[in-house]
Amino acid sequence: MMLHGTHRKSTFHANLEEDVGPTTDAETPGATAVGAVVSRPHVAFFIRALHGGGAQRDAILLANSLFETGIDVSILTLVPDGRLRQLVADGVRIIHVPAKRLATAVVPLRNAISKLQPTVLFSSEAAPNVAAFAATRLIPPKSRPRLVLREVTAPSIAKGLDPYLQNRLAFRAAGYVYSRADRVLTLTEGARRDLILNFGVPAERINVMTSNAVIDPPTAARLAHRAGTAETREKGLLVAIGRLSPEKDHLTLIGAFADLVKRVPARLVIVGEGPMRPALEDTIARLDLEDRVTLAGATNDPFAWLLKADLLVTSSKFEGLGNVLIEALACGTAVVSTDCPYGPREVLEGGRLGGLVPVGDTKALSKAIELALNTPTDRASLRRAAERHTTRQAAAYLISNLELG
Repeated sequence: MMLHGTHRKSTFHANLEEDVGPTTDAETPGATAVGAVVSRPHVAFFIRALHGGGAQRDAILLANSLFETGIDVSILTLVPDGRLRQLVADGVRIIHVPAKRLATAVVPLRNAISKLQPTVLFSSEAAPNVAAFAATRLIPPKSRPRLVLREVTAPSIAKGLDPYLQNRLAFRAAGYVYSRADRVLTLTEGARRDLILNFGVPAERINVMTSNAVIDPPTAARLAHRAGTAETREKGLLVAIGRLSPEKDHLTLIGAFADLVKRVPARLVIVGEGPMRPALEDTIARLDLEDRVTLAGATNDPFAWLLKADLLVTSSKFEGLGNVLIEALACGTAVVSTDCPYGPREVLEGGRLGGLVPVGDTKALSKAIELALNTPTDRASLRRAAERHTTRQAAAYLISNLELG
């Protein structure tokens, strides 16, 4: 069954949250009995928690966009009350998988899948992917959904540096699991090569998503309206958006900023939350930058900052894609990024759309920021480059290119 060819008017209904226990199909609201005619595909997304970063956010936006096309969509999650819940569209069901951690979630997840009987189970991130694989293997082959696993990072690097221990451990099984999934999706060609060369995943099982679900329709409309108004950016405002964890390497960014402000008046706002906050606060204080650097905390609306910023700066050691780069381009905001595996070089088209500097090079990052601040920005070109990363295009990619039935 192909997912395309099934469409209906997008009429949102009340969001429904369920707890999934070991009930039978006859007891399950909305379940399809074995042997019944399926009127349209049902895609279930397994998302570890309704909080987190880009992997969770874009999975939710992709779920919303698939629902808009007339596909039944459910989100299975261990934590249904996170800050990203407000992004879930009405009509997309939220199903609570009653487990405290992924290590104990396999059987509850199997129960949820068995009740819902989706056509497809879609999962992202290494540890949830392993849990999703194990859960589906507990279901008889004739009843299990097709399993689509999305690898959202740079696997060979993340297996040693991912901020979550569960993901680092899961990468030990990634080759076995991904080789047996119905389809594996990566966000970059670099990650695809990595899985083939270093994890032994057959090339024919892996597709590179040509579009990622970053810009949803309300955001696109908001940015289009803003593009037609006078610019109100704060000159010299640098913004970094990302989890405060070691792989984002904000310490190098702060060091580069300390060097920059010796020559250029500027202000830095770091948007995000995480375990590195105390170390960053100590560094900011040690460098006497309290009046120039702000740790602004996490946000569900990165565009509010990007529309004010003169420049987005990312200093990551590795990235899956770098959704924030796409968000910045969509805002017409200039970008400087580390040339880390694998996303930035692909998103920024080899440096055509923004500066690329070596990972961990404080001086190079400082100089690239200074150059960007002193170079006029072709905002229209940046906005056009982001247009292929809308939620609708990402949904269309899945619908038209993957046989998910």
